[in-house]
Amino acid sequence: MRDLIFKFGTDLIAIKIENKKLQFCKLQGGYIKYSPIEGLKMSIPGILKEFPDLKDEDEETIRRTAIKRFKKHVMGLKTEVEIQEYLQKDLKKHGYELKYLKRPGFRRRGVG
Repeated sequence: MRDLIFKFGTDLIAIKIENKKLQFCKLQGGYIKYSPIEGLKMSIPGILKEFPDLKDEDEETIRRTAIKRFKKHVMGLKTEVEIQEYLQKDLKKHGYELKYLKRPGFRRRGVG
């Protein structure tokens, strides 16, 4: 299991990787509640930037298809480390900066 904490503007976003299952959380004060990717708000323009072939679909179809493709890609990665590296690289190009990393048996450490 790995926990990644990203900074996006003034927000902190946590992602928990457990095997190939991902949970997402926006950190606000002491309140922490993880949810699957289906619980996230997604930017339709951001999705269309990644998947321009969806431009003629309605918003719900675009969202569902993007989630399906994301999950398929994650399932194709072999290890939690590969998933972590993929998330770091992909989120960085959207302005997210990895701030902390937590691995099992280790204290949380700052990154960068």
